[in-house]
Amino acid sequence: MAYINDMSPLQLCAAVGFTCLITGMYLSNTFARLFLGLGTDKDEPDKVFTNGLSALFIFKVLIQGPSLDTIVKLLSSRIRRRLYVAHKHWLFFGNETWWVGHPAIAAHAFGISQQKMWRKLTKDETLNLFYQSAAEKQHKGMLYTGDDEGWKAARSELTPFFYKTDFTKLDDRMDSVCQKHLQRIAMKHHGEEELLELLLTVTVDLLCQCLYRCALPADELQLLTEAMAEYTVPGTTKHQKFPGNLDALDYHTKVAGEMAEDAPEETLAFIIKNKCPSLSDELKSENIAFFLEALTPAFASFWTICNISMMTNKYMKEKPKTDAVFRQQCIKESLRMYPPVPILWPRQATCDQEMANPLFGAPAITRSWTESLFGGTPIEKQPTIKIKKGTTLILFPGVYHYDDRFWVRPMEFIPDRWDKEPDVLQGDTAKFEHRKRNTQFPGLVGSKADTMGYASSRVSMLASNARSKGTVSKSLRASIFGTEHELHQAESSKDHLFETTMENVSELQAWSFLPFGLGPHTCMGRRLAIAMVDSIVYNFLEYDVAFYNGVVPSLFTRKNWHERTMETAAAYNFPADPVLIQLKRPKATKARVSVFGAAIDETKEQ
Repeated sequence: MAYINDMSPLQLCAAVGFTCLITGMYLSNTFARLFLGLGTDKDEPDKVFTNGLSALFIFKVLIQGPSLDTIVKLLSSRIRRRLYVAHKHWLFFGNETWWVGHPAIAAHAFGISQQKMWRKLTKDETLNLFYQSAAEKQHKGMLYTGDDEGWKAARSELTPFFYKTDFTKLDDRMDSVCQKHLQRIAMKHHGEEELLELLLTVTVDLLCQCLYRCALPADELQLLTEAMAEYTVPGTTKHQKFPGNLDALDYHTKVAGEMAEDAPEETLAFIIKNKCPSLSDELKSENIAFFLEALTPAFASFWTICNISMMTNKYMKEKPKTDAVFRQQCIKESLRMYPPVPILWPRQATCDQEMANPLFGAPAITRSWTESLFGGTPIEKQPTIKIKKGTTLILFPGVYHYDDRFWVRPMEFIPDRWDKEPDVLQGDTAKFEHRKRNTQFPGLVGSKADTMGYASSRVSMLASNARSKGTVSKSLRASIFGTEHELHQAESSKDHLFETTMENVSELQAWSFLPFGLGPHTCMGRRLAIAMVDSIVYNFLEYDVAFYNGVVPSLFTRKNWHERTMETAAAYNFPADPVLIQLKRPKATKARVSVFGAAIDETKEQ
């Protein structure tokens, strides 16, 4: 009591407010679990997650802990097979944010024909979207800006380098960089190392040598790697000072600028510095620094190496060492299972618009009393979807990559699914609207003529299913498991059957694989990134990379797919746990077939 008397009025108000907040959250949590069933999702994977505006979504996030990681994990496991989930920015007011779960909406927002109706948000706007204040220093490099003139100028100036350069000329350089680091680990660390830490170092070295043609001394390379790791994890508690008392951003900007000063002709750094007249000096400096942040090869090769290491078939496990096409299939399948970025940069509607509702005519979904009271017309009864000006769309690649409407056994690592389309870069988003993917195996329709895909057969199938619902109580299963259980399962099965037999399912397959983004903001450096990944994977396999003591990490044995990553920012999907590996120095190395050479050879054979 004496302690309370000694408190100032401000401190007392703060203590009372904090106590009320905790009590309120506890009561809302209890109410949500007991009356709204929000805490039972893991036990009921078929439970419907509301399509459309959801006033309860914010509460679900608050209950599980407000963070990007929470949002991604919640939605990754919930909006798969749904249309979208929306909420207003200030709960009941402001523009809507849509967390999109259906590729039809992705095609509408990111397609070339709709480009003028959408704009990409800047980093400041995106942070505001997540209720975060912008940092004092904001880059205007390629990734962080919107659709302004600076981005258009950079895109125009740098496109020839990324799309026309023959990157096979860098194969020897990339292999030598990988070999240097592998030999160091094999000799000085007895072949034992944490996999991602090693791959980050290798990737930063590859970027320095391929884009700036500069080989940094070992100690400087280590410092730069630490700076890049810290910068791509803005929520880290470790904020060290680098030489010159600089923070991570200023230090890697300084190093990039120094490397660009001496960069030879035809390197990316030289082109930005000397051959981009439409860029201001500020934009040149920031874009020179930005490409040091392109750490996608580290994460893509991490998951590829792990997936290959978990193969139990000895022949298939050895195949990536000698078969460049199959190695590329392994890379592509790893990009599907673990896309490098957790979210695609948000897009915002610049005008009111309307699109056909892909779920129109779907089986009716049983709704709760709160959904019936506040939800309006059920989404399956709306022929079109109206999108208001100012609506923001956010896409999670992982949601689409695990969608069983388009992928057979999506939870499994199956490189053979890409037999007829092994090239990672074949799916150029600029050509998405003109592509035919009828020959691709991964989708449920594949190369087969699916009679269920026709409207007439689908209508009769649904009608038959509806009739059977009335007789469910007479079935053998109903007598064993109960009518209520069987009705619930019948609804889920009917809903799934409808979605996997839509008339345009083959067209939507093209929008179900997006590891490098979509539309005009697709990652420009993806050709070089894949070449780096191929070099890393090949050389690590030459050193017989294996999990430490041959034990598969708990990351893959005890966690679901959406729990294996940590979404620290919009930048990269970090693995949730460390992965220790062992290497063995090979007796002799063989010549590697380039990933581009493999694709060319395959084309010739066909």
